[in-house]
Amino acid sequence: MRRRVVVTGIGMVIPQGAGKDEVWKKICEGVSGVGPITKFDPTGFETRIAAEVRDFDPTRFIDPKDLRKMDPFIHFAIGAACIAAEDSGIEFSKEDPERVGVIIGVGLGGLATLEQSFQVLRDRGPKRISPFFIPAIIPNEAPAHISIRFGLKGPNMAVATACASGAHAIGMAFRAIQYGDIDVAVSGGVEATITPLAVAGFNAMRALSTRNDDPQKASRPFDRDRDGFVIGEGGAVMILEELERAKKRGAQIYAELVGYGYNSDAYHLAAPDPEGEGAARCMLLALKDARLSPMMWIT
Repeated sequence: MRRRVVVTGIGMVIPQGAGKDEVWKKICEGVSGVGPITKFDPTGFETRIAAEVRDFDPTRFIDPKDLRKMDPFIHFAIGAACIAAEDSGIEFSKEDPERVGVIIGVGLGGLATLEQSFQVLRDRGPKRISPFFIPAIIPNEAPAHISIRFGLKGPNMAVATACASGAHAIGMAFRAIQYGDIDVAVSGGVEATITPLAVAGFNAMRALSTRNDDPQKASRPFDRDRDGFVIGEGGAVMILEELERAKKRGAQIYAELVGYGYNSDAYHLAAPDPEGEGAARCMLLALKDARLSPMMWIT
């Protein structure tokens, strides 16, 4: 029998703020996280807007002397995980560390550190490259730092499937608890790729919005006048637990995960099937996994 899985903690570090209460307040007020790029000088770029994390202080969660050893995507991961753990009320020190996993979705990893380090190599030579360069850019360093922070010794991995990375990570964590591999998971997605190379690359693909004169209305995924997506950064992490143990410790339960589907439409490297065949089939897979009938959603 498959075990039931629930969400007991939510942590966010995103352009609208850090923590669910602050973020929810901003969303209810209609506050957009999109504005002019400040991470670098975007002069000459077709896109000069992005959703930047602007007011996050990573020293709330990380020793200042360790900040330079990590790329910003790791800062976001640790911050979101700490907020989620606090929100859940879970005490990892009292848990069996081998029964708690960390599965985080990361699309690209430490692109900012990669670009900066290449500049050092070109201008100052190979001996000036930091020994922390490689550990700062690898996607799996996000879950690694979280596991080290809390002493968690269960499954630890990064999932890199572009825009689906976070969803896939949560799905894998769901499965691991459902099938009894672990009892608790720290799972979600992080990214920090508002960099010259990333923006230039997505512009070359004609993927980004160029609505530079109206940034707060640029993100319009279902609008007929959509001209591309808005690149953003941040992290969102959840604490997932087996239902009965969560109830036993009196945890607040936000939601239950009941089904997960994943597939490919085998259509194009960067564009979905225009008929939506892959997405529709994926939703059916999730319904089947949840043992629900598609007909119950049709009125």
